[in-house]
Amino acid sequence: MRYSTTLTGTESIVITIGNFDGIHKGHQELMHEVCKLAEKLNSLPVLLTFQPHTLKVVRPEIDLRCLTTLEEKLALARVYGGIHDSIVMEFTPEVAAMSASEFMDDLCAHFKLRGLVVGANFSLGHNRMGDVAFLQEYCQPRGIAVQAIPLEEIQYQRVSSTRIRKLVSEGNVAEARDLLGHVVTLNGKVARGDQRGRLLGFPTANIVPPVEKLIPANGVYAARVLVAKEPAQSDLVHSLSVSLGGNIGDDETLASWDTYTSAVNIGVRPTFDGQTRLVEAHLLGVEGVDLYDRYMSIQFIARLRSEQRFAGIESLKAQIAEDVQNVHLVLQKDGQA
Repeated sequence: MRYSTTLTGTESIVITIGNFDGIHKGHQELMHEVCKLAEKLNSLPVLLTFQPHTLKVVRPEIDLRCLTTLEEKLALARVYGGIHDSIVMEFTPEVAAMSASEFMDDLCAHFKLRGLVVGANFSLGHNRMGDVAFLQEYCQPRGIAVQAIPLEEIQYQRVSSTRIRKLVSEGNVAEARDLLGHVVTLNGKVARGDQRGRLLGFPTANIVPPVEKLIPANGVYAARVLVAKEPAQSDLVHSLSVSLGGNIGDDETLASWDTYTSAVNIGVRPTFDGQTRLVEAHLLGVEGVDLYDRYMSIQFIARLRSEQRFAGIESLKAQIAEDVQNVHLVLQKDGQA
């Protein structure tokens, strides 16, 4: 197996294993338990995750778009899970075919494993034979502590990445936020568009998210947008940690990011017979600022309306003006503006 890791291989570690798409509230509970056990065992808490997502290998027919990129996942694990170290395993058909024993043997050969924290329904290895009972039997004679915790539940429904992906794909970013424990985000560099928004009197900053990233349903959203003050960020995971977890007023956030209120449009712009899906952020009260090639983080607060075709330019401009007013109202109520 091929690994990428922040570890040297000599540290005693306590890990949790999974895809962890979104780093939702259930994931966060696991990570907090990892930190507790690691402290008890005088070890480092570590996240072991896979790249790509395991479903892309075992179910390639599924067009899976993820809530988080690898960099976003590691950043969220820092902010909401308290885990700064990671092992990223390259997930291949060969890894998928490994038995649970082979998987654990390889892991223990590379790392000094002292503890493992998993959900009660966890399993690994070919045919998912490595359940909690197997892990306890495997780890006990090797002096590795195994802790299984109950699944995090909210409103009597299990929190899952699958459920949250469905909410985001429907544009329900507010409910997705409740289950995630943090806002839904899109991150990327500001790219040059066709300047149509500027001609309408509502200039936009456009980003092109990674192809594997799940984009919310077409429509108009109230959002908070952070733009990096520098064109390039040397440590993307650290930069994302600040943007994803920093609060307005946080010294580090203010030092490295500019914060804006924004109306964000996702869609093809049917009024202009558009064909390409775009993500366009109109930053309110901003004029004449060159944002090209800067890193931008769009944090979605609420969906205002679906995408629609307008009879003409004037009716479109009137609707955008109304959208802007609604953005102010939503963010004021949310405490974000």
